[in-house]
Amino acid sequence: MTKTVRQVAIVALVFLAAYCARLVYRDFHPTALFLFADVGQGKCILVVAPNGKAMLIDAGTQTYGQDGKEEKFAQKVLSQFARIGVRKLDVILVTHPDKDHCNLVPILVKELQPHLFWSPVGENPEIEWQSVKAAITNNYTKTIVARLGQRLWLDARNGMWVEVLAPPVSIVPKVSEWSPNDASTVLRLKFGEISVLFTGDVGEMGQRWLLGSGANLQATILDVPHHGSKHNLETFLSAVRPKIAVISAGRQNPFGHPDPSTVEVLKRLGATIWVTGEQGSLLVKTDGHSLNLTSLQ
Repeated sequence: MTKTVRQVAIVALVFLAAYCARLVYRDFHPTALFLFADVGQGKCILVVAPNGKAMLIDAGTQTYGQDGKEEKFAQKVLSQFARIGVRKLDVILVTHPDKDHCNLVPILVKELQPHLFWSPVGENPEIEWQSVKAAITNNYTKTIVARLGQRLWLDARNGMWVEVLAPPVSIVPKVSEWSPNDASTVLRLKFGEISVLFTGDVGEMGQRWLLGSGANLQATILDVPHHGSKHNLETFLSAVRPKIAVISAGRQNPFGHPDPSTVEVLKRLGATIWVTGEQGSLLVKTDGHSLNLTSLQ
């Protein structure tokens, strides 16, 4: 064996040993990540299971007529994903087809090649949503429609799953095509003692249905509905009673999000409030018991 071949073999063994050590560490120290990305006035959440599977929940921003703004935010998101080791997606879920929840998806689909698309029940004729559907088709991504009661195991070995809590079939016909918020897919994730409620833009009608559904709404972390708008029922927030309340809202947005009344209720409930437009992207690390919060710029 020549000296060069030996050196190459040694380097290969070092990389293999490092990879194996990482797998062993991951097995004995299962850690999940939740990234609530700052995308201006929009929403983009990444879930990374202990086994490395990655699920994206929404990806959109308000452009206010500024061409190219989507590309800017998409590249920011891709950079943050790469920093935490995510270069492929297993699942993309869009809670509802409004552009501020989906207009970054076509760029991310092209770059991250998702295996599964979890589609909302609602439709939207606008070009942003039609572009999402075209990107999913062109990528040959398997598509299923979110239905009440569906459960997806992200990491069976470490007990991480997400379940669809809403919308029910009964709500969908009542929702105007101009106001699809109450047809948002609502998900509850469980990992150890930690739970997360993802809500899209579900409004007062959807929140009332959830309260009467008998579902367990309590969650350690709440993705606050509709960017923290006034359409958050105190009874709903009280039922969730989060320790961490994340509000995806752009700095100085024209909608006045988050609404002071919603913030006040969350404060009374003792929640730590994080507003992405003010504090930047939030990265939560958890072993299923404790939480570690850091800002990711």
